[in-house]
Amino acid sequence: MKKTNGRWIIVILLFFATTINYMDRAIIGVAGPSMMEDLSLSAVEFGILGSAFFWSYALMQVPVGVIVDKLGARLTYAVAIVWWSLCTIFIAFGRSIGTLIGIRILMGIGEAPAFPTNTRVISDWLPTRERGIANGIFNSGTAIGIGLTTPLIAWVIENWGWKASFIGIGSIGFIWLLFWLHYFRNHPHQSAIANEAEVEYIEAGKIDTNQKTTKMASPFQFLKYKSAWGLLFGLFAHNYLTYLMMTWLPTYLVVERKMTLLKAGFFTMLPWIMSFIGNILGGYLSDSLIKKQWNSIKARKTILAIGMLFPLAIIPTIYIENATMAIILLSIAIGGEGLAAGILWATVSDVAPKGAEGKLAGLQNFVGNLAGWIAPALTGFLVYQFQNFTWALMIPAMICCLASFGYAFLVKNERISIKTDVDRNIV
Repeated sequence: MKKTNGRWIIVILLFFATTINYMDRAIIGVAGPSMMEDLSLSAVEFGILGSAFFWSYALMQVPVGVIVDKLGARLTYAVAIVWWSLCTIFIAFGRSIGTLIGIRILMGIGEAPAFPTNTRVISDWLPTRERGIANGIFNSGTAIGIGLTTPLIAWVIENWGWKASFIGIGSIGFIWLLFWLHYFRNHPHQSAIANEAEVEYIEAGKIDTNQKTTKMASPFQFLKYKSAWGLLFGLFAHNYLTYLMMTWLPTYLVVERKMTLLKAGFFTMLPWIMSFIGNILGGYLSDSLIKKQWNSIKARKTILAIGMLFPLAIIPTIYIENATMAIILLSIAIGGEGLAAGILWATVSDVAPKGAEGKLAGLQNFVGNLAGWIAPALTGFLVYQFQNFTWALMIPAMICCLASFGYAFLVKNERISIKTDVDRNIV
């Protein structure tokens, strides 16, 4: 029997979900100049508004990881996308900073399940040797959602106002939901799009298929392991850079580089096009190393360590007056870091004990998204305090450099083995 390729339909669904997820997050960055003018918001207030989403988003990551493992991905994602899409639409009707902050906090709760759910789906639906490219594909949706849609959003804002952009983008999630409910089931053997041959192929390609399922009382047990610390800080660094650029790059080009909003929208595309390519390339390279008999974790962390060095290219932009050259350097930084972004979540699937993927993904996303509390607000404060973006751009470059060393020296080339009380008694 010739095997089907239903697993790639699922990966494409995750790609579009991630794209919608980041469009809904990133639209506030494009609408920023118009919102600040219309609602009389200062740079500090806008920075706080950008951070508000992450207050709840980060705090929800640990419980969400547990929820995904218990309720399954199908129901979790369906509820999540309805929730966050409605919140995106409601932003159009907010008139005060307090109301907008409240909506953004609620939106953070709705978007919280996305990446832990993606990780669980990839773990259930893909063999180990295909997870890198699969993660690269779905994670490239972040670049599409942030960057390639920016000119369209800017055009909508210039022609119909910032409110129309939130209503239009927020409505897209309901279309995706129809496809998700039609095609997706929690396990390949439950789905009509994967035949018996494909199910056997997926199961045979999973490393440690016979490993005993780990039962954990708390995701915080992972804090005892150096590998987990490398993963946690790595996502923090990645998110700091991503959320800073997502919230402030269009405003940076308008304020610091004196571009019109529409021109800034087009220039914003280039770094995220490079990130899209980097995501796919990082997944492909790590999978290629695994096919050459590299240990899967060693293959992933090698690409992660290399990718996280590219943000150092941000530093020269501080001293360059030419706007085009600054965009090129930013594109090298964000595109190169995309090599790491594409396999951040594949590495969780390899490092986590079987049955605890959602818990480690949730903990990683909790720590990683603390960067969302800090990056937008701190950037607003630094811009207000120094009247330029110098320190705001220096910080993510240094943090990403530290993350590179974390991946190289903290993450071990073996799956974490959680010792339960029963195991300790046997020993």
